[in-house]
Amino acid sequence: MSLLRNLLGNFMPHFESRRIAANLSAVNASVELPLDGDNSATIMIDGTGTLNCTYIVEGRADDANWYPIICFPYAPASVGGTLPQPGQPIYTETVNAAAVDRMLCAAVGGLRSIRVRLSAYTGGNALVTINADTCESLSPYVRSQKAATLQVTATGAASAAVTATIPAVTGLRHYIDRVSVIRSATAALTASATPVVVTTTNLPGTPALTFGSDAGGIGVDVERVLDFGGAGGAATSPGVATTFVCPVWTGVIWRVNVAYRLGL
Repeated sequence: MSLLRNLLGNFMPHFESRRIAANLSAVNASVELPLDGDNSATIMIDGTGTLNCTYIVEGRADDANWYPIICFPYAPASVGGTLPQPGQPIYTETVNAAAVDRMLCAAVGGLRSIRVRLSAYTGGNALVTINADTCESLSPYVRSQKAATLQVTATGAASAAVTATIPAVTGLRHYIDRVSVIRSATAALTASATPVVVTTTNLPGTPALTFGSDAGGIGVDVERVLDFGGAGGAATSPGVATTFVCPVWTGVIWRVNVAYRLGL
């Protein structure tokens, strides 16, 4: 913190950003920045040569234990290799490309330190710069992740079961925004008193969607929707696949569409 004078000539405290930079080119090489009092951090990784490594962003609230810290890529400053999606949180990435640049934004309020560590390394050099201050993050996703950035869809054959599976991501949880299940009749359906139920896994309370067994005509579509609103519905467990299971229904084609995002 520095002291400046305002227009009246009075001294005013002015919070300054913290920064550190280091070249990393070995397994477990890292650069650490103390954070006490900072709210957000911006990380810049500049690769030279063909950078072939896995980096991980970690933070700690004490003086001993490091844990992964999720970040959001800042697209305008990220080039080289397969670019991570800006609205999708990550805490680690494997890169193997020439001229790799990555800018990552993270919320760090309450942490003592943040670091970037190479958990695997084969070649190249990574110049890592970490800036931290009390300002809001450069990335709007750090402040309020609202948009669904991922989608899965599954379509079955006539008279066949189908399962839509959201793949597991280590350390991250699925946040479901909207689920659409469509029943398309490919044949005249026979009415029944027993409903057909689409089940789910890895969601709190195991919600289900019910279709009445009506005498639907050929070509008639019926849709059921689960809408979890702007905040989304959090999956029960992180690092576990979430599924939507449609059973066999004679004369029916199932189509499932799921919009979701990732978080802690």
